[in-house]
Amino acid sequence: MNTLLLVEDHHALAVAMSAAAERSGLEVVQAPSLASAREHLAERSVDGILLDLGLPDGNGLDLIRDRAWTQPPEIAVITAHGGIENAIEARQLGIGRFLDKPVDFDELREFFELVGTAKRATPAADDSKVQVSPFIGASASMRPVFRQIAHTCASEHPVVIHGATGTGKSLVANLIHKSGSSDRPATILHASSLAEEQELTDAFRKSDGGSLIIESVEGLSPRMQAHLTRLIDQPGSEGPRIIATTDEEGLHPRVHEGSFQSDLYYRLKILELHLPTLSERSDDIPALCDCFLGELDASATTGFDDDVLAIFSNYDWPGNLRELRNVVNFALVTSAGARLITPRHIPEHLSGRPRPGRKPDTMTLALEAWVDQQLEDNTDYKELIGNLEGRLLGILLDRFDGKPSRLASALAMNRTTLRNKLKRVGD
Repeated sequence: MNTLLLVEDHHALAVAMSAAAERSGLEVVQAPSLASAREHLAERSVDGILLDLGLPDGNGLDLIRDRAWTQPPEIAVITAHGGIENAIEARQLGIGRFLDKPVDFDELREFFELVGTAKRATPAADDSKVQVSPFIGASASMRPVFRQIAHTCASEHPVVIHGATGTGKSLVANLIHKSGSSDRPATILHASSLAEEQELTDAFRKSDGGSLIIESVEGLSPRMQAHLTRLIDQPGSEGPRIIATTDEEGLHPRVHEGSFQSDLYYRLKILELHLPTLSERSDDIPALCDCFLGELDASATTGFDDDVLAIFSNYDWPGNLRELRNVVNFALVTSAGARLITPRHIPEHLSGRPRPGRKPDTMTLALEAWVDQQLEDNTDYKELIGNLEGRLLGILLDRFDGKPSRLASALAMNRTTLRNKLKRVGD
């Protein structure tokens, strides 16, 4: 049985919290003061500490400041006066939970569950850690991409990589370069930054025998497109391997519309890779989350609960892998070392979405759009209800051939009431 040290001088509250902790399967040791808490810690180790900050003999944080933990327990602090200074210092001391009085017992139960599993949760062994890569996973949309990347890495031909923002195009470009036969570093250019032909010439010559990575190649001006074509065709030099990235639309539609020169397009597009969006490979999200956790904090022992992963799977991820990595980073910071990342640790625009497995239905989406329009017109609530009822009654009347008596009968509505409603919305 795991042990909780409860440091609280308010007797009634201490009794209530102690009972809740015991119901969660914890052994509870009560201490009404800092001195008493220090005595307990000197005699035994504990798995968790629930700490009041306003104690008769000092600030509860003093108990944490003067300890040299060999294995820190789970710690939560509670106070009747939520202050930013205490919250900041608690966070700096590695405390993951900062709770105000009156105590939210649902949050306390979450904390007690963490304390109860503290000894069973152990860091993964070093040799079990997954190598971080945005292309981990086994979704159906990624399997052909893995094969294409392998073929591309075994070649020295030019390649065009296209995909939406944040899908990992630059990472794939670097992987292809590093897997090539050349040991020379790659030269990386962003098409929109090129102002003079000499810049492109210098980069081309510098990367001779290696790789020239041109990001967002669709941004090359017509003049730069023509100059790159001449550089590729110049005699006497093999030149660099060109690895170009472009957006989800790709280059072919631009060739068709005339904004990208076909001569250059067919020189670059010997090999081509398309990277799927994250929403197209949602089965990989749990594995990707683990990868990003390891990349951001190799010592972290936290994980994501099923509700969070379900929310992630239902989100469309417009920023793709880059956005997911940022969200994992956000959750890692806000969870503050908790054993489990829950919906309250993720950004509001995600946690405020429908619960797992439930996407907005068509009516809700249409109603939300209509309400937004009404609010733009400064409609008050009474007008909003009137407008909505008018729309609804109009649709219902159409269903009953415009006859109020039939409508009233079908809806079990008083005919006079219905006539008054129709008159009011018709005025």
